[in-house]
Amino acid sequence: MNAIAEKITRILRSSHRQNQTVGVDFTPEGIAFAHIQRPATQQPFLAHCDFLPLEAGIEPVEILRARLIKLGLQRVACNLVMPAGNYQLILGEAPKVPQEELAEALRWRVKDLVQFPIAEAVIDGFFLPEDSARGGNRMAYAVVAQHKYVEAQVNLARATGLELKNIDISELALRNLAETCCDTKRGVAIVKLQQGGGSLQIIRDGNLYLSRQFSLAYNAGLLDDLPGDSLVLELQRSLDYFERQMRQVPPSHVYLCGENVTADKITPEIRNSVAVSINLLNLENGLQIADDIPEHSLSLCLHAIGAALRQDQVG
Repeated sequence: MNAIAEKITRILRSSHRQNQTVGVDFTPEGIAFAHIQRPATQQPFLAHCDFLPLEAGIEPVEILRARLIKLGLQRVACNLVMPAGNYQLILGEAPKVPQEELAEALRWRVKDLVQFPIAEAVIDGFFLPEDSARGGNRMAYAVVAQHKYVEAQVNLARATGLELKNIDISELALRNLAETCCDTKRGVAIVKLQQGGGSLQIIRDGNLYLSRQFSLAYNAGLLDDLPGDSLVLELQRSLDYFERQMRQVPPSHVYLCGENVTADKITPEIRNSVAVSINLLNLENGLQIADDIPEHSLSLCLHAIGAALRQDQVG
């Protein structure tokens, strides 16, 4: 009887763990992690979310592992975010192959665009929708990383005791956030700001159409204003490229997010600068969030939250 009870307990525990995922983003300043639970009939629940600053003399993995043990999250499925400098996201004309052959076909398209031997590359790829074709040629993104960086991510997950499920990139982590918290059927732009720069992703119906990085004189402090003129210029450049070069209908909304990006910083001048609604990204539109998670932690952990929300789709 005890053996049967133990077996049932193991099955229930396994089922419970299958409905939760930890997203982790190792950054130069610390470790961002997010724990998502998926109740069967409700919105995803953000149960834990924190940014753990680095500590002198302690490995980042040890800092994270100690927190995971405290929360009882060992052996939970994990999606890691590849550090920005460890991969390239390259947009180009898609080879005429099925999805399962795309990565290998892209290898020879990008071999002259990377700074290391192509034999050392790990490559994944995803098509853009048919309506993004330029001159009748469909486009595709290639994600290219050196094998040593991918292996390092695998080793990090192993050292923390988590069960690695996916290695994601920040662009697709933000896509996951948009899919969860926004209506993307008509397209949205997600603009994430951090100290010294930002990124813009345009997502429509679950597909990443455009990704841009840009520099910005933003110090990301609590009292630092957004550099309105520079930010507006980057928005205008991105939307103009999307409409004129990619021949796409402009997105219905632009959502701003990032460290110490708050609604009061989005001035009327910024809001009225383009013919698209500009607002703060509100995670509560798609997530239940535990009461004890500070707003500032959310802004520091956006990539980790997005990684934890991944549903195994590509592109």
